[in-house]
Amino acid sequence: MAISNKEKILVIGSGWEQYELLKTIKQMGYSIIATHPNLNAEGFNLADSFYVKDSRDIKSHIEIAQSHQVVGIVTDNCDYSFYTASVVASKLKLPFADMQSAIYSNDKFLQRQACEKGGIKQPEFYQVKSLKELETAVNRLDFPVILKPVDSRGTFGITIIQNKEDVEKAFFDAIDNSPSHTLICEKFIQGTLVTVDGFCFKNGHQALTVASRKFEPGPKPITKEIIYPALFSEETNKRLLANHAKVVQALNYAWGHTHGEYLLTHDNEIYLVECANRGGGVYTSSVLVPLLTEINLNEILVNQSLGKDTYEVSTLENSYMKKSVILTFLDFNVGHVIKSINMKEVLDQPFTIRFRTIYSENDMVESIENCASRHSMLAISGKDSEDAQNNLHQFKELLQVQYYK
Repeated sequence: MAISNKEKILVIGSGWEQYELLKTIKQMGYSIIATHPNLNAEGFNLADSFYVKDSRDIKSHIEIAQSHQVVGIVTDNCDYSFYTASVVASKLKLPFADMQSAIYSNDKFLQRQACEKGGIKQPEFYQVKSLKELETAVNRLDFPVILKPVDSRGTFGITIIQNKEDVEKAFFDAIDNSPSHTLICEKFIQGTLVTVDGFCFKNGHQALTVASRKFEPGPKPITKEIIYPALFSEETNKRLLANHAKVVQALNYAWGHTHGEYLLTHDNEIYLVECANRGGGVYTSSVLVPLLTEINLNEILVNQSLGKDTYEVSTLENSYMKKSVILTFLDFNVGHVIKSINMKEVLDQPFTIRFRTIYSENDMVESIENCASRHSMLAISGKDSEDAQNNLHQFKELLQVQYYK
């Protein structure tokens, strides 16, 4: 690998979701020291030096940062990477979010306790470490309940439990997906899942975008579509943005991206699901929110990590969202082998922001078990929600996935 005299930035978690952020670092003139658990990580293509390291390997990341004498540490989208970055930055006395923010982002139970003190509306909840404790929690809450690891990513280990027969299966799935072997059981709230993203600017936090989600029915809550702006009234969207700001204040987040998930009930009540001090995955923080707001959040995040951020956002009465975006997940035919996909044609469409699939030619399509196994990710833009829906329909008509017979 080439040796560079440029100032070096350590990027923890340099996968495809962080690619746009890595591009920004490169364009700003810095050398990239990248890490990722996968040798084929796409971010390694932009790196000056790279290391195959688990995001939770704190010791190795300290050694890498020290040996390269990095001037800043950057990460996004991943709770594990965020925690490691906070520890490494603390050790090297570099600018970054404080460790308490990383702890809340990685522990849903502690997060709930802090928000409870802050007067945030949320489901009734219990910490669970054994099957007996889960059975006790279920008896107190009554069905349905939702069980999740306090510290997993995505939807790994999350189950909506509807009856007594499913309790044990849900417990072992959740405990297997929790690094700390700690779970949280809470009352299941019926409603529409909403995502709110914000950013901690130099002059304070600002909630920026609000989106509504559609889910695949069943015990595993797998997101199928995310729509910006959320398909509610303007008044409701403003309430959701204000609620997110209140949650961020309760958790004392003061750095970079904030990503909150909420449930909006039929009675228009807002319940907290979770809120992390990092950006949303699948292009959300690095591509979609900057596109919607027309604010270069990637550059601001890098400047924060260098102690050079001077950007101040204005407080506006109206929404920051300048257009509409749909992030959707298209399914392929399970059990079939892919012969070809007309990727170039669909990517060349002016309304296609991003399109990615986990499959290549000659791959067999497998069933979807969690968010990480969704077959494809598509981001479509439009001047408003109707235009975005029309563009999505046009994309689906153009897309041709051929299978071997």
